[in-house]
Amino acid sequence: MKKTWLWLGIAILSVSALVFTSYKYYEKVAGEQLAEHKIHSRATEVQETIIRYGMNLTGCQLLTCAVEPNELITDIFLKHNIASSVASFVIQGSREIFNPRKMRAGNSYTVVMQPSDSGMVPSKLIYEEDKVNYVVFNFDDSTYMYRGQHKVERKRREVSGTITSSLYETLDANQIPASLAVRMSEIFSCAIDFYRIQSNDYFKIIYDEDFVEGESVGVGKVYACLFGSSGKEYQAYYFEKDGSHEGEFYDEHGESMKRQFLKSPLKFFRISSRFAKARLHPVTKVMKSHLGTDYAAPYGTPIMATADGVIEDAQFKKFNGNYVKIRHNGEFKTQYLHMSKIAKGIHRGARVRQGEVIGYVGSTGLATGPHVCYRFWRAGKQVDPFKQKLAICEPLPAKYKQSYLKSIEPFKQTLATIKVGNSSKELVSASVSSSPK
Repeated sequence: MKKTWLWLGIAILSVSALVFTSYKYYEKVAGEQLAEHKIHSRATEVQETIIRYGMNLTGCQLLTCAVEPNELITDIFLKHNIASSVASFVIQGSREIFNPRKMRAGNSYTVVMQPSDSGMVPSKLIYEEDKVNYVVFNFDDSTYMYRGQHKVERKRREVSGTITSSLYETLDANQIPASLAVRMSEIFSCAIDFYRIQSNDYFKIIYDEDFVEGESVGVGKVYACLFGSSGKEYQAYYFEKDGSHEGEFYDEHGESMKRQFLKSPLKFFRISSRFAKARLHPVTKVMKSHLGTDYAAPYGTPIMATADGVIEDAQFKKFNGNYVKIRHNGEFKTQYLHMSKIAKGIHRGARVRQGEVIGYVGSTGLATGPHVCYRFWRAGKQVDPFKQKLAICEPLPAKYKQSYLKSIEPFKQTLATIKVGNSSKELVSASVSSSPK
């Protein structure tokens, strides 16, 4: 009897051990499965959706690089293990869409790496022509290419600033596009000498600025601008006649901001020598008349025609160096000396517009340093352009006067409310492109 109870006890203990061991095993397996599920779920949760260039690139790897100096499209393809057949297609058959020879050093490109049975392989290359436009080279299932544009958001902005050192530095310090300095110099080119602006001069401006994914990509239309200098305020407003898309700037009274001649052939400059009946020549060291105005500027600075006209001469001579002479009408001529080079398309008989680039600052001929010697003829005689009373361009035609004054009133009121200082404000925002990102 005792033996029977002994065996029964052993059997019960064995079954209990087996049940306990089984429970622990299944507990472990269940725990591992649960953990695996959690890990998988977590991975699914953190895998973000990538929409770029109008494509769903989720699961892909994006490798962004910059084109190196002297690097060709074939070099880029070889670097990223892209088939040579793709390179041949791009070079031979794609020039109607994009000429790969025009890829510029420093511009970005992105290689899209796509999952495959053999790992991550390149499937696309996107080249950024600029901050808005891009070119897609696709070599996934088939080889083709196309152009695209990022979505552009246009914002109407009002900004103001007080000059502390230079106009460029003031704009940059207040995160205002430096290109507005050029725009203001163009608008007020006949009224303000921007080389002579001083500390505490100030500006107010209302304009459009374009953004791609929050980054500024350029300045659009300027609607109104005010510049205060030497105790005087200058105002300019943009106006398009008859709904055309080519407008001009006029002052608050409807007078054109253009003059018959620009104040100088350079946008930013320093006058190194003025018109004089006698001066010591810096090269020959001989006293003689200087019948021109010297504008010093860095090599390569663009030189502009100061008025509409026809090229009378464009060549090289021993003392003048590379020079251009323009006949404006029966009364006026201008000449521009010592250019590093004459601009493409500038030759005898060619017509030029006011502000058009005709050459670049240099020191060819009899010159000590980079500058342009600007000479001005009136009725066959060389004269000092700063002492001439020159005509204003035609004012706004009378039939547009009332609509112009009405259209600028809101801008005048806005300019009046902008405090002089260093500030910026966004007025309105609108999408101007529905193209893919």
